[in-house]
Amino acid sequence: MAEITVGQIVRRKAVVVSPDDTVHRVAQVLSKNKVGSAVVVSGDEIVGVITDRDILDKVVAKGRNPRKIKVRDVMTADPVTIEDDYTISDAIDKMMDKGVRRLLVTRLGKPIGFVTAADLLTALNTYNHEEEEEGEEETEVYGICEICGQYGPLYKVYVEGEEKWVCRNCKEELNL
Repeated sequence: MAEITVGQIVRRKAVVVSPDDTVHRVAQVLSKNKVGSAVVVSGDEIVGVITDRDILDKVVAKGRNPRKIKVRDVMTADPVTIEDDYTISDAIDKMMDKGVRRLLVTRLGKPIGFVTAADLLTALNTYNHEEEEEGEEETEVYGICEICGQYGPLYKVYVEGEEKWVCRNCKEELNL
């Protein structure tokens, strides 16, 4: 789990909007890009995020006019971020600690995308599946060692570029 970084699993690229944009414009941007979140940037600083849920809960459900409401009035300020070189484990810990289901992924403080709890679970599932497959390759094979001729469990090794099946003792003597 610690080997996979958050940056490796970012699937939702960051869409950037301004705090002065209208909610109507942001809804159009989200729809066009087929994403549910946008990063709110003022100058070079990340000041918030706005999600489709913010638009539904804070504007539509309250009968407010999305053409007149500014992003700054409904965005979530100070979003929870994580740098792209942190591990999946770090991301899970941060989500649990902060009680969020989505993290803004940054590189050197600049937004690059979002990861969700579902993205992390998918990456973990893929990683665990790969580990299981690797484990399947290590099933014991029995036969005659190609070096000493003894019968028993064999291990595949490469000696001078040639594949050989050897016993544990011969494998250890070869320092493989």
